[in-house]
Amino acid sequence: MSAEHLSPGDEWPYHYRGYKLHTNVNDEVWWQLYNWTDRLYLDPVPTELLDTLLTLNIPGGSVRITESADVITKIHDEDTDEFIPIYLGTLSLDGSLVPKADPTVSVSVRPTGLSPGDLWPSVYDGAKYRFSDRDHFWWHDPESKLRHPVETVLPTDLIRELHWYKPEGGSFRITPWGDVITLILAHPTPQTVRDQFDDLPLVIRNIIKLRKERGVEMLPIYVGTLTDTPLKLGEPISLTTDLSPEEQSTLEGWAASLGATSSLSPDSHRVNSDDDADDDDFDDDPTDWGLE
Repeated sequence: MSAEHLSPGDEWPYHYRGYKLHTNVNDEVWWQLYNWTDRLYLDPVPTELLDTLLTLNIPGGSVRITESADVITKIHDEDTDEFIPIYLGTLSLDGSLVPKADPTVSVSVRPTGLSPGDLWPSVYDGAKYRFSDRDHFWWHDPESKLRHPVETVLPTDLIRELHWYKPEGGSFRITPWGDVITLILAHPTPQTVRDQFDDLPLVIRNIIKLRKERGVEMLPIYVGTLTDTPLKLGEPISLTTDLSPEEQSTLEGWAASLGATSSLSPDSHRVNSDDDADDDDFDDDPTDWGLE
């Protein structure tokens, strides 16, 4: 899934996801929680990205930055009347997010010195993935609604931390520099929240307040850092795919053995709630919660 073979303007062949920024013709780049909230302007301005947009005659809009720092966007194809994802280059995202109303309360884009479980002191954004309590990891395609399994082997300690804070599974984000963050309902060590909440930037505390008022009563935390990015995906499960000879043999043996030696408890017939749930039912990380 390397993008090394791509040039700016090439069609993006991989899944569309990432940290969301906005641009315009005034050479401004910003992050925004809701359409009606303050724009947090990126400082310094990534001039190379703006030059690429100008070269490709893209006047502005939104871009995404993947977990491996690839910048992508979508452009309208007049021939097909569809939006086509394209590659714009790479961006080492860093600096500050600055509200024009009060530049003194800017937010660091890339926090440092964090330990797993620490409150996340920056904006909550990044490439979104999901996992279940059975160690199944996947990316949900918002258009096809299909689950694409993550084939990249994630570090054991990262999986352990995710299960510690979200034992039933859920969603998490990966920033363009590889930090893994998630939203949790309750922190297992409340003292951490008491010690760190007042030290969060004012902008982040207000974001948490606004999300709480709109139903997202969760706290963002840091979980760990990934170095093996981007995540590689497999093909989604299809009911029309032929079984391999090994799968066919294993399935036939399993079916023939059912009920042959012992009875099963009712618990054996229950499915895992996260594995069986519709991805639209996941409400622990609403992507566009409350946009107006």
